[in-house]
Amino acid sequence: MKYFILLIGCITVMSCVDNTKTNKSYPSIAKLADSYYERTLETFPENAYEADIKLENHNGITSNQLADLAIWENYEDSLYVELLKLKDRQIPKKKDKITYWLLKEELESSIELRVCKRNLWDVNHLSGWKSRWISLAEYQPIGSEELRVQAFERWSKFPIFVTTEINNLKKGLAEGYSMPKEIVDLVIEQLQVLHDYSIENSPFMSPAKRDDNPKFKEKWEELVINKILPALSEYQQYLVLEYRPKARDEVSVVALPNGSECYQAFIRSMTTTNKSAEELFELGQKIVSANETKVSEIGFEVYKERDFAKIIDLINNDPSDKFITSEDILEVNSKLLEKAKKESEKWFIMLPSTEVTIKPYEAHESGIGSYEPAMGDNPAYYRINLNNLEQQKRSFNEILTFHEAYPGHHLQIGLEKDIKGLHSISKLIYFGSYVEGWGRYSEQLAEEMGLYDSKLALMIRRAWPSRGLVVDPAIHTKGWSKEQAIDFMTESGYSADIALSAYYRSIVWPAQLTSYDTGGEEIKALRKMAEEKLGDQFDIKEFHSKILENGSIPLSSLRHNINEWVRNKKN
Repeated sequence: MKYFILLIGCITVMSCVDNTKTNKSYPSIAKLADSYYERTLETFPENAYEADIKLENHNGITSNQLADLAIWENYEDSLYVELLKLKDRQIPKKKDKITYWLLKEELESSIELRVCKRNLWDVNHLSGWKSRWISLAEYQPIGSEELRVQAFERWSKFPIFVTTEINNLKKGLAEGYSMPKEIVDLVIEQLQVLHDYSIENSPFMSPAKRDDNPKFKEKWEELVINKILPALSEYQQYLVLEYRPKARDEVSVVALPNGSECYQAFIRSMTTTNKSAEELFELGQKIVSANETKVSEIGFEVYKERDFAKIIDLINNDPSDKFITSEDILEVNSKLLEKAKKESEKWFIMLPSTEVTIKPYEAHESGIGSYEPAMGDNPAYYRINLNNLEQQKRSFNEILTFHEAYPGHHLQIGLEKDIKGLHSISKLIYFGSYVEGWGRYSEQLAEEMGLYDSKLALMIRRAWPSRGLVVDPAIHTKGWSKEQAIDFMTESGYSADIALSAYYRSIVWPAQLTSYDTGGEEIKALRKMAEEKLGDQFDIKEFHSKILENGSIPLSSLRHNINEWVRNKKN
């Protein structure tokens, strides 16, 4: 994919001209990006692992001290002032334009999100600080004396980090910021699971398990027993005894100080658009209505029934859509993954150089399915849940495979990792509306590719997309209750567990559920526009390459690229 990108970037003479007459009074976008890249790794060193970036030292950790956060924010402000001296049209090289788009969107979004004061209410069962430390245990390099020393240097900071986190939450409560009680309860339960592990099975023991030095293993076990677990216990007790009684009952982020501005900032961050909550809500309702009509048509073919609610009920009780065992879930997903990869060769010019394998969730993890990019020598992982047999459906697992693996996230993210020539900040910045938008588009594309095994999946694929586009703004701006939100999702075929999980996600990640269809609808609209304007010149492989060639970029930049491609092709 990446080598193809370099070729198509030079199809027109203008795109390959190196304009050396750039006004010297303007800052260099490359230098600004270099500064951001280096400062980010210095300030948030553990971000390097998820981005698959090599570090010289492995003893650092993101500070949760509010004073250090203020230093970072001052740096963002000064960098943004310099960036504003540049204009898109003043940047001749395509790769530099991409760098400009990434940095501008990231800085503006981050600056807008400050109104939320997220560090004062970071009690999060999905991606909170404890989840990051657990991931860090798996990433922590070991194997040499120097690396062992660095591991102890980093993890000796854990108790201080936890104490600071508690102090931040206390400050948040004093200023009117808290996470809702429902989420606090989930975090308390997760902390208990971590305590209930035997020391041998604790996820914090990962560094010791991966090192063959007996003395290191012994000392690391002492660290976990005497430092890590007591700090977690202190945090859990604080949540139970002090935080939860004072936490808010209202789940809408609008209940926080400057809550309306905060939710709009989350929308900007998650969608890379300035759409309002009302616009997203109305778009979601429109798509849901159209999808229900199509489900009724397919439902009549399958069940001789046109009523949407009755069709969903028939699907939910269809014995052919059930799993018998956990092994059955694994086998079905494995076959779907193999089939989807093979068929993708017909729809894409290139596939990722990395492989993706299935990795079930551990006991302390939660989720219905996800994707983890390849790191170092490890393959990418398609995560699935082998539990809750009564709640899972074969049809849903079909959709999940195509969204998370092929032609979805693995194809898109895997190809992005193969791109050559982009600035290194592309490894640190990504946009959910692009990534999840591609995932949503892939669900539709998979149908065109003939990947679905049953018409039940074709109905479910239409029944629940865009529900999040309705539910999220409804929870945060329209006063929808928990029951309303869950009922709206379960009436589409969601299981009660999945609907509840989505409800909780909307609380801790406001507007994240809107990113899927915001991005998906934009990609569909761009394809329709290109097909109409190019006619017989339209090539689906080339279109996909143009969508994917620059990696994750803001939706406005994606539209700019596709418009440019269409104009060049017509001319």
